[in-house]
Amino acid sequence: MEKVSKILQSSGVKYGLSLFTEEEIQRINDLIEERDGKFYIKCQIKEKYKIAKPEEIVRQLWIYRLLNEYGYPKERIDVERVIYFGSRDSGLADIVVLREDLQHPYIIFEIKRPNRTAGLEQLKSYCNAEGAPIGVWSNGNEIIRLHREEPNIFVEIPRIPKAGETLRDILTERWTLKWLEEHDELKQGKTTLKKILLDLEELVLGNAGVDPFEEIFKLIYAKLYDEWRGINDPSYNLEFFVGDRSPEQVKKAISDLLEGAKREWTGVFEPTDKIALRAEHLKVCVSFLEKIKLFNSNLRIIDEAFEYLIPQVSKKKEGQFFTPRPVIDMIVKMLNPKVSEFVIDPACGSAGFLLHSVMWVAGEMISGKPLPEHAKNFAQNKIYGIDFSKKAVKIAKAINLIVGDGRSHIYKDNSLAPHTWSDDTKCGLRDRLLRFPNDPERDRENQEKFLFFDFDVLMTNPPFAGTVKERDILRLYKLAEKNGSPVNKIDRHILFLERCLQFIKPGGRMAIILPQGLLNNKSTEYIRRFIIEEARILAVVGLHGNTFKPHTGTKTSVLFLRKYTDEEKEEIQKIKAKYEGEWEKFLKELKEKYQNLKYDSPVNEEDIPEELASFLETYFESREEIDELPIEETETEEAETEETEDTEKNKGRKSLGVLIQEKSELETILKEKTKELKSVDEKRRMELEKEIRALRSKIHKLTKEISQRTLAGQISL
Repeated sequence: MEKVSKILQSSGVKYGLSLFTEEEIQRINDLIEERDGKFYIKCQIKEKYKIAKPEEIVRQLWIYRLLNEYGYPKERIDVERVIYFGSRDSGLADIVVLREDLQHPYIIFEIKRPNRTAGLEQLKSYCNAEGAPIGVWSNGNEIIRLHREEPNIFVEIPRIPKAGETLRDILTERWTLKWLEEHDELKQGKTTLKKILLDLEELVLGNAGVDPFEEIFKLIYAKLYDEWRGINDPSYNLEFFVGDRSPEQVKKAISDLLEGAKREWTGVFEPTDKIALRAEHLKVCVSFLEKIKLFNSNLRIIDEAFEYLIPQVSKKKEGQFFTPRPVIDMIVKMLNPKVSEFVIDPACGSAGFLLHSVMWVAGEMISGKPLPEHAKNFAQNKIYGIDFSKKAVKIAKAINLIVGDGRSHIYKDNSLAPHTWSDDTKCGLRDRLLRFPNDPERDRENQEKFLFFDFDVLMTNPPFAGTVKERDILRLYKLAEKNGSPVNKIDRHILFLERCLQFIKPGGRMAIILPQGLLNNKSTEYIRRFIIEEARILAVVGLHGNTFKPHTGTKTSVLFLRKYTDEEKEEIQKIKAKYEGEWEKFLKELKEKYQNLKYDSPVNEEDIPEELASFLETYFESREEIDELPIEETETEEAETEETEDTEKNKGRKSLGVLIQEKSELETILKEKTKELKSVDEKRRMELEKEIRALRSKIHKLTKEISQRTLAGQISL
């Protein structure tokens, strides 16, 4: 296969020929010759050599398969056949399989190089012009098989008929779930769900006059219900197929499946929801989806496709920006959910955190094979999600159904307002309520109000935009209080922070994506104090400013917390009470002991504590190189220093912490400039020496003031 590989690589083709076997590719490789640095391939039909371009490689592979697997004789296969459109226009069909009369086209192939995706419309125009009932589009990696029922109406068929078969043989085949598992095109790598959805958007949904999102999900749920029936009854013949049924018959069958899905999985659709697609358009959509299996599918394929399904407008609504998958993976790995732990996302969106948690527990199991039993149990019983967006819940619930074999704990409600929850949500979450066996009154209240839960792990990316003004919601949260009374309004994500801590049990772990300002701004100090009183900060991970672009440029951080247990809170309060008193006592002793001590007063070495002596020795050793510089202050620098001192006095008294910070920053600059002094020319050396003298003067001044204020009883933190 060396010659084939060289041809593809030299043409900049990065993709392979996944539709074909190694044996088939080797047979075509044997037809290639190299002459004068160029590759030529012998056509199996015309038996002439042509330049071996990538699309010619794909064409010869399909000819080889038609001859050897499908059994068509050479006389029924033509290449570059002229197709006429009216009296003047014409085109060349790449491969044409003729009917037995050797006159009329039966199957028309449109062949593209391995990295090309265009050509579907051209294929349909060829079929219409010649009246061919079957059209095949392929680029060597992907394949679309279309049956032309009538002009401009094409449906996909599951396979190409062999020489001894009729089109009706293909259309009347009935499948069980076991047959579908064996021929599942997702598992075989012949296509992806996202690719199918893109094809449907191009062929049908873009101009069907309906909401593509809503109609696709009706079809997905109908198909899930069909497969679910097959799981429970191995002899059941699947109904989600086209076959030789009329568009009206197909629509009735799919509508019946949707009604069954609505009964089995309540809360996803309204009772009055019906399929809005025209029967002809619906039949095309079903033909593309019929030969893939959704239950136990490759989880990454499902994740990729469902992420694509979130419309851009939905991503921007309410400041809810769906989390990039690399960020999700990072959070899941850091929190490390275990198979025995309960996991929740109270703003679950399309269930990215939940799906990736299942992948993590499964050991990155992403193949089309069934999940390991422990991961399947985890998906069915341990993962929960809540979201207020109807569309997001449809996606999340579908994903949960797929990985959980028909079981789901995804609920459509407002996580911040448990008093508004539906009976379905309350029933699903009641077993996860935190119990208070030593406080019956609090336990009864929690059973009624659904405030505190016992989840082990929580991961979420709450909506940033919008404020909460409803008083019945504000009164539930400490962060919505000011001086003992509820505030008039508060940012939604601030309440989500507190709500997340209510969802996890004492000792539970959580990660929440927040605006960076919440962790930095002076005005939000009360929030940071709340955090450290309620939980231990495990980590803070800053995300790049481009993480959520183009939807928002807000800088964000991921906050990782572990909620304190009651015992830990009690211990912290004891330590805090003890050392708050001791700190005041220590300050008082310092003032009394050192209030008359002057700067530069001699101190006996024996009186210096061992820790302080060690610090001083290390500190001044690091300054020896600087102090040994033979530089003297000039009158100009002294005048500049005096002017600086006067200016500083006019600015007012700075706190001790600010002075220490300034001194540290100046010392860092001084070290850098001293190091630079060793490798500069004479002119630059003179400039550096002047800068160093000024820095030393400022540091000397700050050292003196810090010493006076610390040891003279004027501590100002």
